[in-house]
Amino acid sequence: MTARNPYEVLGVPRDAGTDEIKKAYRKAAMECHPDRNPGDRAAEERFKEITLAYEILSDPDKRARFDRFGTADGGPDMSDVFSGFGLDDAIRSFMDAFGWGAGGFGSMSGAGSGRGAGPSASGPDIEVDVDLALQEAAHGGPREIRVKRNEPCPACGGTGHDAAAGFDECRECSGAGRVRTARRTLLGTFQSVSGCRACGGSGRIARKKCASCRGAGSEQVERSISVEVPAGISEGYSIRLRGQGDHPGGTVPGDLVLHVRSVDYGPFSRSGDNLVYPLTVSFPDAALGSGFDIPTVEGGTRRIDLPPGTQPGDVVSIRGAGMGRLRGRGRGDLEVRISVYVPRRLSQSEKKALKELAGSGNFRKG
Repeated sequence: MTARNPYEVLGVPRDAGTDEIKKAYRKAAMECHPDRNPGDRAAEERFKEITLAYEILSDPDKRARFDRFGTADGGPDMSDVFSGFGLDDAIRSFMDAFGWGAGGFGSMSGAGSGRGAGPSASGPDIEVDVDLALQEAAHGGPREIRVKRNEPCPACGGTGHDAAAGFDECRECSGAGRVRTARRTLLGTFQSVSGCRACGGSGRIARKKCASCRGAGSEQVERSISVEVPAGISEGYSIRLRGQGDHPGGTVPGDLVLHVRSVDYGPFSRSGDNLVYPLTVSFPDAALGSGFDIPTVEGGTRRIDLPPGTQPGDVVSIRGAGMGRLRGRGRGDLEVRISVYVPRRLSQSEKKALKELAGSGNFRKG
């Protein structure tokens, strides 16, 4: 990509003052910052371009050099300058321009943290598959989940070092916690600032590691976590518990994510919020009517009465005896779907009785 005239990029006139340039840059940077446009490569390129333009116009020497060699209707070709200017450089320049730390604007991914900055990285999520019984899925309620996760070492508070042994000043950054990297270009020298990797931005090096965690800053523990399962949940749904995931030292906790792998519906099948129970009856019971005990979600039974002349495919509904409504109140129904059993073999007396019935007009359709 070829960087354009920096005045054109920021939308300011050539005689714009420092405050006007800074205001224009801040507005444009806020609109296309990567944290506000996750995964948008065009926004990233735009963010880099306006940040590079601001670095030129906010520095008196660089701006004068550009004004001397540029033209009124467009600046010189700065392809080489732009190609070496990465997203991390742009984010660090943005942070420096407004004096913000690592937490000053969203997550500020990739930005170096200064001395004394709190944790900015998030610990990993923990994902667990769970299988639910019918009553759990239908009514919801608490469920205890056992998970192993990393937590900050209690002996050192997650720092990984023995504070009593003291510290030495970091040689890499001379105690500043940040390091500057200079890059020479046709328009002058550009500097980027990042957190010191040697000391993690603290400006000092511990003389001794924590004896408990051996410098890791965290330890693995097993916890029992109570999860509230919502009524009406089904397979494929996930429940996210914020801050209950991995929490290594120097990070904010990740999340615990529960994936519902299966629900044991027992003798039922599910249709939305309704449960379906198949009931097969004999021809006499269907013709004369009869009572039946139907299993319920709670483990008991409910009595239903089939009226005389019940047909195959008829449905008898027990209101409010189905699944809880995941995004609403109340429960679905328990649908009893009727089928009629026809025996494959008959005794001679059964055949005789049926033949006699077949001669009656009431057993002929139409």
